[in-house]
Amino acid sequence: MDIAYDWGLDQPPDPAAENAGEGAGLGPEQLPEVRTLTAQGWQLAPDAPLYAFLPAVWPREVRTWVPDRATRYDTWYEQDPKTHTVLRTETREAGPAMMAEIDDDHDWTLARVGITGRPRGRLWLLKPPPGYDSVDAVLDRVWQRAQQQGIDVTMNEAFVQLTARVVRNEPATP
Repeated sequence: MDIAYDWGLDQPPDPAAENAGEGAGLGPEQLPEVRTLTAQGWQLAPDAPLYAFLPAVWPREVRTWVPDRATRYDTWYEQDPKTHTVLRTETREAGPAMMAEIDDDHDWTLARVGITGRPRGRLWLLKPPPGYDSVDAVLDRVWQRAQQQGIDVTMNEAFVQLTARVVRNEPATP
C-alpha cells in the first residue's frame, strides 16, 4: 500500500476517559467520556466494517480514542417463512467471544488491503479535517470522488488510498 497508516499506538487515550464513571450496560454513544467528547465536537468513528481502517488514515490532530468499555447487544429474531412476519425476538448482550469474532473479521479484512496492527479495545472519535463540517461530509466526498474515478466503494486498496487522500486534503490522482 502506498499510503502510510498510523494506528496511534503511542497515542494515549483522551483525558476524558479518566474518571469516566459507570459504564455498565451503556452503548458507545452513551458512555460519559464519549458524551463529553461529542459535546466538544468529536464524533464517533463509523463502526461499519467498510470503515475499519478510517482511524489509521485520519490525521492525528483530529483523532482521539478512549478505552472501549461499551456494552454491545445482539438481536436474534425468528420469521414466519411464508409471511415474513416476525414471530419472536430476543436481545442479549454480545459477550467477549462475539466481540473477538468481530475484531478477528475486521483484522482479516484490513490485512487483505495491507493494513495490520489494529489495536483492539478502542473507541475512536474523529473531528472533520479543515474544509469539512462533519465526518459524514468527508465520507460523502470520498464516495463522490470514488464514483468519479471508477473506484469500487468496498474495502480495497484504491478505496483506502482515496479516503486517505481526501481526509488529508491531498490532491487527487488521475
